[in-house]
Amino acid sequence: MALRRSSLAAVIIVVAAVVIVLAGIHFAAPILNPILFALVLSLLFSPLYHWLRRKGTPTPLALILMLVGLVTLFGVLFGLLATSTTSLAGRLTTYTTQLDGQVAEIDQLLQQHGMSDLKLQALFQGGTFVVAIQSLLGGVASFLSSFFFIIMTTLFFLAEGSGLMKRLASSLSSDSVAVEKLSIFGQNVVRQFGLRGIVNGVTAGAVILILLLLGVDFPLLWGVLLFFLSYVPYVGTFLAAIPPVILALAESGLISALLVILGFTAANILAENVLSPLLMGRGLNLSPTAVFLSFAFWVWLLGGPGAFLAMPLTFLMILLFDSFSDSRWLANLMMIR
Repeated sequence: MALRRSSLAAVIIVVAAVVIVLAGIHFAAPILNPILFALVLSLLFSPLYHWLRRKGTPTPLALILMLVGLVTLFGVLFGLLATSTTSLAGRLTTYTTQLDGQVAEIDQLLQQHGMSDLKLQALFQGGTFVVAIQSLLGGVASFLSSFFFIIMTTLFFLAEGSGLMKRLASSLSSDSVAVEKLSIFGQNVVRQFGLRGIVNGVTAGAVILILLLLGVDFPLLWGVLLFFLSYVPYVGTFLAAIPPVILALAESGLISALLVILGFTAANILAENVLSPLLMGRGLNLSPTAVFLSFAFWVWLLGGPGAFLAMPLTFLMILLFDSFSDSRWLANLMMIR
């Protein structure tokens, strides 16, 4: 009886500690989000940094090269995005009017074919579109405001990554198994994020080309959105497709919107079923339930940025759980092996 009470007390203490930690993370999300973005970027670009170090580049010079490269890459990218978002914000009223007109025409067409019960205007309201786009623009502006801090934190992660692993290895020198698990964990994380970034980049590039051919405004903005949301399997592409589909509907009508849907679907199928298996092999196959629950969890915990960070953070958790026998059952619950 005493043993059972002790076990129950231990469970209660662990649950209470987890709740307190999650509450702290939730309230600290504005501070943690830029740091987590920097962590993800450091994992994506660490292969390039370590390649420079293996070529004999001194650490200060390698960091300067990474700084120049990151600032140039993201400066050009975010400069184009800032131009796109400013232009989009200025045209929202026009798009709203066009969308209302297109939806009204589709409603009339449906009524002519005896489908008067379908009221699309109740589903596609211009005001709802405006609110959604303004939320997106607010998220982009918030990210851009933290750009310098994210880049500098990324450089610190790159510079300290190897040293941190060495210090951990020295502190665990008596436990060679733990050191080996930590090393494998780091290698798996870098590989998973790097290859996932390549797949996402190819998918986003294909979608940008498709949107350009179809004449949909702001293709770069929607391509970047797709790149980040492609870290969310199953639902990421769907969420990224909603703004350009609605925009195509407002600008050119139903046929254009259907072509955008077809283009997103084709690019995603080719990337996930041809390129991803070719590059990543079996990789991490998350169960649909784990994807949905992890997406909802990280959005609740971190707010809007949690949508972009959901799958990277979930991958980190799974790889960490899978590296230790005591927690491997949690990884098995979240994966389809």
